[in-house]
Amino acid sequence: MAALFLGLIAFITPDFSKPIQAYEPSAAALNYALFRQAVHQYVFSGHKTAGPIPAGSLQMPSGWITMRPWNAQIASGFLYVWGVASPDEIEATRELFWESYAIGRASGGLLVPNYGGTTSIPSFVPDGNLVSVVGIGS
Repeated sequence: MAALFLGLIAFITPDFSKPIQAYEPSAAALNYALFRQAVHQYVFSGHKTAGPIPAGSLQMPSGWITMRPWNAQIASGFLYVWGVASPDEIEATRELFWESYAIGRASGGLLVPNYGGTTSIPSFVPDGNLVSVVGIGS
């Protein structure tokens, strides 16, 4: 019985022999998602003034540590949340958000993929960055 139990444990125990980078895209995606959520909470609780959003004004979860220098800014009635991410991290983020039309990569001043439309991305978001864009209303 003990051997059966230990055998089952072996199947459900994570494989720590995998390199740490095998977990990195999903970790970066989650890190971005937590930052983005805090930005949305801040903005949609009444802080809709145009300009950069200081990270210090956000209420991050206890113990949260940034994996990237994420940024957020309001411009022309839209909220942009962005940062440097690898193509694998961008894809992991899109998967985390169920392939949301609001999340992608900045490329030539546009959000990619564009799903048949065009979403402009301002020049303060560097090409190749992971970016989310949402309208914030008034």
